[in-house]
Amino acid sequence: MVCVVQYQRRIRFKDMILTMDTRLTIKLPDELRRRAKAIAALRGESISDVVRTALEEYLTESIEDAEDAHAVASIEKRIAEGRERIYSHEEVWAELEALESQGALPD
Repeated sequence: MVCVVQYQRRIRFKDMILTMDTRLTIKLPDELRRRAKAIAALRGESISDVVRTALEEYLTESIEDAEDAHAVASIEKRIAEGRERIYSHEEVWAELEALESQGALPD
């Protein structure tokens, strides 16, 4: 089954904002289309609205996951190169207790 998702794209040109519709055609298994259609009916939305919302949520989460993975890889590289120190639990707790005794931690 082919599903066509349409969305609007706004383009700023000089002092005007132009709105353009863009179409994306995707192939969906029948079961997935039925589920999207059922959700659309329950929400009073179109299938395009449901797919667009799901895609936006998926992409947002995927970008966050990719950024997290990149940060972890960067830290692991610095650790492997000896440019990042690793602290034990005992060291962390000792530092926290010292800061707390100095009143340096927020309430």
